[in-house]
Amino acid sequence: MLGIFILLIISMLLVVKFCKKTLKIVLSIIIILVTLYCIVISIEINRVESFREPVFAIVKKEDDLTMKTIVYKGLGYEVRMVKDLTTDKIIQIEMYMFDKVIAGAIE
Repeated sequence: MLGIFILLIISMLLVVKFCKKTLKIVLSIIIILVTLYCIVISIEINRVESFREPVFAIVKKEDDLTMKTIVYKGLGYEVRMVKDLTTDKIIQIEMYMFDKVIAGAIE
């Protein structure tokens, strides 16, 4: 993730140095939006790996008989969390992007 941030900073410097005014504004806005999205994803990955609920996602709940599965939908990603109903403790949490696990933790 650090490499992505370094590439984004380098691309911003190149845009400022070599592009004309209108192209500079458009590319700067795109680079800033990509940077913000990378920050959101890195925060969510950190929260998933430390057994905490996501911040930037909307809740969609699915309940089972003995376990409680909560699905959070974010912008381009999904977090699935399994809680034990007796102790209300997180047992398993996984983060998916393009239907592939990018972060997860199991107790």
